[in-house]
Amino acid sequence: MMFRYFILATSLFFYVNLNAQPKLSDNIVVDIPLQFTPLKIDSLLSLTEVLSADSRISCDEIYYKDSWNSSQIRYAQTMLPPKDDLVAIRFVGLYDSPFCPPVKGKVISKFGRRSGRQHTGTDIKLNSGDTVRCAFDGRVRLAKRFSGYGNLVLVRHRNGLETIYGHLKTICVSLGDTIKAGDLIGLGGRTGRATTDHLHFETRFLGEPFDSNKYIDFETFALSTDQIYYQDRQFEVDPSNFRGKVRNSQPALLASVDGATQHVICRGDNLWTIARKYRTSVNKLCAANKIPRDKILKIGTVLLVN
Repeated sequence: MMFRYFILATSLFFYVNLNAQPKLSDNIVVDIPLQFTPLKIDSLLSLTEVLSADSRISCDEIYYKDSWNSSQIRYAQTMLPPKDDLVAIRFVGLYDSPFCPPVKGKVISKFGRRSGRQHTGTDIKLNSGDTVRCAFDGRVRLAKRFSGYGNLVLVRHRNGLETIYGHLKTICVSLGDTIKAGDLIGLGGRTGRATTDHLHFETRFLGEPFDSNKYIDFETFALSTDQIYYQDRQFEVDPSNFRGKVRNSQPALLASVDGATQHVICRGDNLWTIARKYRTSVNKLCAANKIPRDKILKIGTVLLVN
């Protein structure tokens, strides 16, 4: 019994000391990891469970909640964030999910207007039977023949995005499969409404498609940015393109999670001013986001507020 309390007391000592932070600097500016679940310790007996558990919130769980539709691509419009809300979507740094180009080939049709209608993806030339791979870690939400897409696979990713792979000759995954970046999705083809063998690749957020070229360099087939921003059905790499909302004194607020609010870092913000605005403490901000007191804050990133 005494040994058990010794172990728990030692764990508590290391937890407190690991979260002790140096003195706050008034300087602003670098990078903050997005959306972490605040640690909740009800008793010493639960401490070891908390220390061993992954406390990160999955962004897709925040945005999609319990919505898991295995028959449709789009979602109800009521699921979209309010028009004035800004959403920062990370590709690297939070979940450390690597990126893998689904296929390397010539882009034969870009995102945008085509023949009087909106083309919602990027068409990449391939040969029949070529391997098509998953772009990021995720879970298969659709895997079936779907209208003009032909054989289609849709994968939901932890950062909140969904990617679509269309016109496949063969589907090689099943509904609900958990897959990694680079895993086989299917074999390329020309099923559905297609005039040649190619991959129709899409990126969507809550059912809203946007140009994958905003984050993928289709000449090198590598990521061209580490995050993208969404507001009112618009997607931008530079948050200052959103009518100046990121830079003004009234930051956009994102979803509330377990009593915590997400604050988008704006020009002039620092931990002290944010803590005062939300009537909390700098120590609580640091603990909720697992950052030191002298962390530099980068405009447009998201801070979890208790």
